[in-house]
Amino acid sequence: MSAFALWLGAGGPVLGLVSALPTASTALAQSFARRLEVAGLAARRVVARCWSAQAVALAALGACAYLPPSISLALLCALIVAGWGSGGLAVPAWTRLVSDTVSRERHGWFFGLRTAAQQIGVVTAILGGGSLLALFGASGRERLGFALLFFAAGISRALGTALLARVDTHVRDRARPRASGLGALKASRQFRRLALYLWALHFGTHAATPFFVPYMLSDLGFSYLQVAALLTVPALTKIGTVRAWGRLADRIGPGTLLRGVGWLVAPVPALWLISGSPWWILAAQLCSGLAWGAFEVAQAAALLQTTRGRANAVGVFNLIDGGAILGGSLLGGIVVHVATAHGHPGYLVAMAASAALRTLAAAVLLFRVREIGRPTWPIASIPLRLWGFRPTRGFSLRPWGEEPLRPADEEPPGPES
Repeated sequence: MSAFALWLGAGGPVLGLVSALPTASTALAQSFARRLEVAGLAARRVVARCWSAQAVALAALGACAYLPPSISLALLCALIVAGWGSGGLAVPAWTRLVSDTVSRERHGWFFGLRTAAQQIGVVTAILGGGSLLALFGASGRERLGFALLFFAAGISRALGTALLARVDTHVRDRARPRASGLGALKASRQFRRLALYLWALHFGTHAATPFFVPYMLSDLGFSYLQVAALLTVPALTKIGTVRAWGRLADRIGPGTLLRGVGWLVAPVPALWLISGSPWWILAAQLCSGLAWGAFEVAQAAALLQTTRGRANAVGVFNLIDGGAILGGSLLGGIVVHVATAHGHPGYLVAMAASAALRTLAAAVLLFRVREIGRPTWPIASIPLRLWGFRPTRGFSLRPWGEEPLRPADEEPPGPES
């Protein structure tokens, strides 16, 4: 998406907005999706309608390439909100559908298989998309290449919607969920401290996230295929190390691991300031995959442990987190614009600012993330869902499900918890 916006002529602020809108729209839509869930609408019907709307929006993104610049960028942002917002509306219903269809004792198997398939699919799509853009770009037909990519995305989502109709669901009766609210932050001091640190970190992280792809394409002159290959490095690194980090967190606790690796993710964007060599960028991406792989595991386990998987607490966290991501991206866009106007390398200045903000978050808030000790369940077996993909972080994983993970013979947490 950043490459497409750059090709359309987007500047720093618009690049930041385009990068942040998918995550922010998804998080905001989930807060409205709770109303659909409370209304008791059929889960599969909600998912099918939302996915169908998303398929149309994804396929329509290619039309932006054939419109005047004054219209294309505005339409691009509107279609991103519509597409990813539709997907966000489906998340709670999809969670409910899976919970009703897959027995609890098979959640680990199901989500492990699903995440593995998604990882393979995303890596294949990135490399395939980069190859397609490189092929069409070599002949001066990038416009057609982008249009084909978005059309393929829409067809893929439509195919998923059609396959959903073949799923045999067995819906059981369940109590209607209570509406979420900011009161979820008051339930746990551990969760409140963890959330404040993660919001600050994600704000600082996304001050640079939108600009790695434009930096490689415009400033370094990399081809689409080179960029695609470099984007897959953190993902592949995390695929190979995520379970090892999970076993380590089992031994020392997610809070301890989070406080350690929180300092490792802080200087990641600063590595890009040293050299623009493809080999150095490759090394920086390897370091990014290792650091963020450990951090994502610790973050997922810590969130699950401090919220006990309660939907209202996770929903509030995701909603504010989406706002932090959007704010950080817009700040980064402003930094790029101002720095470029004064003759400085705008993308590199944004990366330096991101590293400074991450370090500040770690120095001020990370030490407060305490008392998140060893869990009573193995972290390596946590069902995780794929939340998103970022150029310097690979796959973002979040704990799945509305119900807390606890041994079958353990009683549900009481009000005092």
